[in-house]
Amino acid sequence: MPVFAVSSVRIHLACALVVLAAGCGSTPLDNTGGAGMSGGAGRGGSGASGGRSGGAFNRNVDILFLVDDSTSMRLSQQNLERNFPAFITALEGLPEGLPNLHLAVVSSDMGAADGSISGCTVAGKAGIFQSTMRGTCTATTLAPGATFISNVGGVANYTGSLKDVFSCVAVLGESGCGFEQQLRAVARALGADGQPAPAENQGFLRADAYLFIVMLTNEDDCSTPPGSMLYDAVGVTLTSTFGPPTSYRCNEFGHLCKGSKPPRLAPTGNVTDTVTLEDCVPAEANGMLTPVATLVAQIRSLKPDPDQQIVVAAITGPATPYQVHWRNPNSGADTGPWPELTHACIATDTSFADPAVRIGAFVEAFGENGVNMSICEDSYAPALQLIGERIGQTISPR
Repeated sequence: MPVFAVSSVRIHLACALVVLAAGCGSTPLDNTGGAGMSGGAGRGGSGASGGRSGGAFNRNVDILFLVDDSTSMRLSQQNLERNFPAFITALEGLPEGLPNLHLAVVSSDMGAADGSISGCTVAGKAGIFQSTMRGTCTATTLAPGATFISNVGGVANYTGSLKDVFSCVAVLGESGCGFEQQLRAVARALGADGQPAPAENQGFLRADAYLFIVMLTNEDDCSTPPGSMLYDAVGVTLTSTFGPPTSYRCNEFGHLCKGSKPPRLAPTGNVTDTVTLEDCVPAEANGMLTPVATLVAQIRSLKPDPDQQIVVAAITGPATPYQVHWRNPNSGADTGPWPELTHACIATDTSFADPAVRIGAFVEAFGENGVNMSICEDSYAPALQLIGERIGQTISPR
């Protein structure tokens, strides 16, 4: 799957921007309304009109940012905060100005089973939009009761700068569950999993709006069906059903490499062992995680014409290289060393990412409307600018 490594992401971004500007054989999203697109009532309103030959075009955009808030995400979150202005600048610089925008933030923390895993509660943040102030800001400036950012036709539900509002709510910290369920959190936040979206999220998703999903995460998705035993903390040794209580379980029971699960036991029983694996893909029905295809179908079901109305972007780790090494157990004695994924990329600020096999497959499933970029870049500005440009290509009259 075409997940872009650190060495190639700048080339990819440059090529992508050329595609956005000139077409280059890609199939742009339809901005004239399309199936389920209402167009609507006047430029800048909830369904702006105008465009080529006086026809209607749609400038309504719902953007959901999934932010991984597990341990080790501090530097990546700071990179997002530092470079988010490039995203807003790209949107504000569009010929028609800022789109009719809804912008929300959701955590990757969906809890873990009965909460017995250290650092994880039962339900986590449950897909509820994160809208409280964090970091050094003193107020979100959102209107009382607002759980997401809205700026439609120049009417905003916040005061001050859009960049500042986002920064205040998006730097989620590192207290989230280490079994990240990024794709499940997105589906839950949008009510795509067969249940209504959380009450706090109501009003965000507009039927006539384009949907952009942006994920920032340094580990692969570990979404499980409700009631999964994968997070069981009763057996925590190499010989227990699910092995040590680390996120390696997500790989062992979520990936297949040349048809086999990633190994739990060190080949020679030594802590110095390493194994390089190839052709790793989501295990789908042969694993314990929710199949990627199921999660893709859930998100696609949100729109009557998903090929024209949904774009997915991920700033994450590359799928390769995929290497397993072993380390000493966390505490006490065990029958051997514990397995751990080797980081697929490391940034100059020491932030890192593990192979994102499932997230890469999820993005790839959206074809030309899927954009995958490296989280190990020194600056996310080019990636965020690319996403902003993609929104501009989608909503601008042609």
